[in-house]
Amino acid sequence: MKHVNRTLMVAGLAAAGHAASAQSVGSACGCPDVASRPQVLMSTLVDANDNQLSANTTLTCNNLYILDTRHYVGNGQDLFIEPGTVIKAQSNAGAAHAIIVTRGGQIWANGSETCPIIMTSVNDPLDGSYSVLNRGQWGSLVVLGRAYTNKQNTDNDPTETAVNGVGSIEGLAVGDPRHEFGNPVGTEINDDNSGVIRYVSLRHGGEIIGANNEINGLTLGGVGTGTTIDHVEVVANKDDGFEFFGGTVNAKNLVAFHCDDDYIDWDNGWNGKLQFVYGIQGPDNSGGANNQGDNGFESDGDDAATNTGIKSNPIVYNATIIARNLNDEAIEAKERTLGSITNSIFARFARGLNMTTEVGASWNGGTFNVKNCTFQEVATPLRINNVVPAGGSPEQTKFAADGNLSVGANALIDATYTMGANNSLTDRVNPVPPAGAVAAQTTLTPPVDGFFTGAKYRGAFQPGVAPWTEGWTLAAQIGLDVAASAGCTGDLNRDGIVNATDFGLFVNAFNNTCY
Repeated sequence: MKHVNRTLMVAGLAAAGHAASAQSVGSACGCPDVASRPQVLMSTLVDANDNQLSANTTLTCNNLYILDTRHYVGNGQDLFIEPGTVIKAQSNAGAAHAIIVTRGGQIWANGSETCPIIMTSVNDPLDGSYSVLNRGQWGSLVVLGRAYTNKQNTDNDPTETAVNGVGSIEGLAVGDPRHEFGNPVGTEINDDNSGVIRYVSLRHGGEIIGANNEINGLTLGGVGTGTTIDHVEVVANKDDGFEFFGGTVNAKNLVAFHCDDDYIDWDNGWNGKLQFVYGIQGPDNSGGANNQGDNGFESDGDDAATNTGIKSNPIVYNATIIARNLNDEAIEAKERTLGSITNSIFARFARGLNMTTEVGASWNGGTFNVKNCTFQEVATPLRINNVVPAGGSPEQTKFAADGNLSVGANALIDATYTMGANNSLTDRVNPVPPAGAVAAQTTLTPPVDGFFTGAKYRGAFQPGVAPWTEGWTLAAQIGLDVAASAGCTGDLNRDGIVNATDFGLFVNAFNNTCY
């Protein structure tokens, strides 16, 4: 599908990649230029003794906020963040600055498509030039709730709580009750409301606080269904993009790119829903300083595989995740997980669906499902307990009968790209399938339940239609994909060039009415 003339495109890519100005963030909703906003230290908004909000607080886009401390939203407190607001965080290795919404606290970060809320490093000029190799510059955002988890007191560090159903969240020090998530067994609040996170971009987080202990881009621990997670982007995080530790929260329209670990990770009995997930691994995975990326989905119920509580059992529709065909799994189904991943596209992973023996039994029994997914340029689409089932085996027959497809390089989406210094691109991906693409068709439609959109296609984006990432993400600002920034008049399938394919689409639609 690489129809784009690279010689002609290079200059245009360089010009378009960083077109958005740092000064214009939030201008559509009346916010002043970022350069003219007075700086406010967020340490002045919290009690100096415990870094917890002194009172309910509203952050406005008239100011530029500097996160110079650990910032807690305590039980019964509210943090309001206006559309167009920018928060820049200072680095503090070993005790990372982060915004932590504790159990009973609420965050109301309700941005918009034209005025997203941005949380990033203090070194980010916001013009798209701050390299995606700058990961781990601050802690990022952590939200903790009181919904169900399968944590057992035998799992916990001796300094943690000894209460079943409650644990200390990954990435933060144990021993502080503000770092705990979940509720004691029998007192869970599964419709718990931790607020709204909508049209928010979280950039360059995941700062290390100890050996193999980083904070995820968006960490959700025991968060309930009353919480709204919608249109959230994680850029260049040192750990996972999004991780769900138990809870029941649902999330929609998630973007993660150039993160150092998994793109979606669930554990501790998460029972929620996901739809429309877009992920793209970073430019290097050689094991060196620029190493980026791991699994598309890492699916756990319990890392130790010892808990007797409810297993993770999420429902996922419409993901598109692009790797680099090195040594990663599109779906790494590990311990004690059930659930389903449906109508999704995974490109350039070394392996597609990789299951432990236990999860494989659930897959054979129909309680863990991967259906109507397309695996593009994936050498080993199916593996169980690190063994590839023989051709014609019941496992391979089931994999195909479940509507899963294996296609060649760039057969459905354009999944290769080239990135240079300062995020400059001379070749971009196109994650939007062409209109009518057979490998994007599906026989399955998400359920009508008030959450899912009835998207009867594979992948995060409707074939032949502009992606929902436009207008609010850094991915669109730097021109990460062709579909977001290189369409032109007559390019009906938005693959970056007007050619015979577009003519065929036009002929088929000729004389049709548009109402």
